[in-house]
Amino acid sequence: MFVSKNNMGFSVVEAVLAGAIFGLLVMAMVGAWLYGEESGALAGNRSRAIFLAEEGLEAVRNIRDNNFSNLVDGTYGISAGGNKWSLSGSSDTTGIFTRQVQISSNGSDRKNIVSTVTWPQNAVRNGSISLSSQLTYWQREVLLMNWTSSTIASSFNLTVANSGNETADGKSIYFANNKLYFTRVNSGGSEFYIFDVSDPSNPSILGRRDLNGTPNDVVVVGNYAYLASTDNKTELQIVNVGDPSTIQNAGNLTSVDLTVANSGNNTADSMALATDGSYLYMIRNGGDELLIFNIASNPSNPGNPVGRNPAITGVPADIVISGNFAYVATNDNSAELRVFNITNKSAPVLAATVNMNSGNNSADAKSLAIGSNYLYVGRQSSAAPEFYVYDVSNPLSPTLRGTVELGANVNGLSYNSSDNIVFSATGNTALDLRIVDVSNPLLPSVRTSLNTANSPVYVFYAPTPVDRVFLANTLNSIELQVVAPQ
Repeated sequence: MFVSKNNMGFSVVEAVLAGAIFGLLVMAMVGAWLYGEESGALAGNRSRAIFLAEEGLEAVRNIRDNNFSNLVDGTYGISAGGNKWSLSGSSDTTGIFTRQVQISSNGSDRKNIVSTVTWPQNAVRNGSISLSSQLTYWQREVLLMNWTSSTIASSFNLTVANSGNETADGKSIYFANNKLYFTRVNSGGSEFYIFDVSDPSNPSILGRRDLNGTPNDVVVVGNYAYLASTDNKTELQIVNVGDPSTIQNAGNLTSVDLTVANSGNNTADSMALATDGSYLYMIRNGGDELLIFNIASNPSNPGNPVGRNPAITGVPADIVISGNFAYVATNDNSAELRVFNITNKSAPVLAATVNMNSGNNSADAKSLAIGSNYLYVGRQSSAAPEFYVYDVSNPLSPTLRGTVELGANVNGLSYNSSDNIVFSATGNTALDLRIVDVSNPLLPSVRTSLNTANSPVYVFYAPTPVDRVFLANTLNSIELQVVAPQ
């Protein structure tokens, strides 16, 4: 039988081609299966990431509903405990997923929220999902009741057990970082306290510290509290308050000794403080009475004053800052109010004086508050009014606009810009807290009064979202009081 060689060769080639085609088909099918598996995994990871990002937004919304003040600008992780969400660290992880929630302010009552989840998508790249939302302080309209009346919401008793001394009087207050900073007269107990007032109806001590001398005043900038002291070796005391629970540690305190060389007097007491965030302004009862410290470059230890001026006559009682001017209240009967131009921090200049002789030339100026173009001055009790409104749109020439009779020493003032009112802590034992409506500077009037059962020596208004007044008292059973609108 004759067999063609050409036909046999064709059959071998055909077999090889068929095998190659079959291999390609198998590879394509396996590739398609693997690609489908990878696509499914990627889609699953993406769906899981979207769920975690949505959960981040919902958690922040829940935190907002609990207390809007908890939404502090920054980048956080989310944790759950005690049946509630909280911000924790700078991120959180679930399996292969990392979540970060970024909070930023958009006005006083709004927060922008961005919830971002990242994960390793494959060996060479990561996946990322970001969802955003805007949250508002919707409770404000419920909480803010424009102070047509007020009530004592809570109080705190500093006892031997929680402070070391139950008889020392309250001295000064400052609100910052969503916390309350409180000082007392020097005693056998602690003189400086940090309170958690996130729930104003139930303040609690976060930390306390013993100090030298009496801290007459306190202001807080960032993680540092600055205290004006009567101690002759540490007239300015600086406490690192970044972690309130550790403020008793010796390393948390630095101080400045005001000597003849750097202040003109080594025995004068520090009376009051004010700050613009970069500089600290101090008034004293001797030597160079106005001192300026640079706290921007080294906030924990600013060193000697960078500027000073001896042009305060009498004993200064209070100081406020507005722009390039500092206003000082004193007991000088011919110049109860003094105005300093502080444009040049190294050389502050006395720019104006005011003799408050409306009805009485001898009553001392005791307290100040500043709002927009108006300065509010509280005076010693006399036959003349105790509350004054000055137009300081021209700081070189303050102009008296209106007065109110309060019937007692005005120990402290604090301005509420939202309602255009001034809270006055007075020595009137029946009407200790007077709320003065200053919406019409020419006709200021007492809107309402509250009997706090003591004579508060200091008042501080904390605006939204807290919207509360804090009082430092001399009554041994209620050194701290919290007042709410009603």
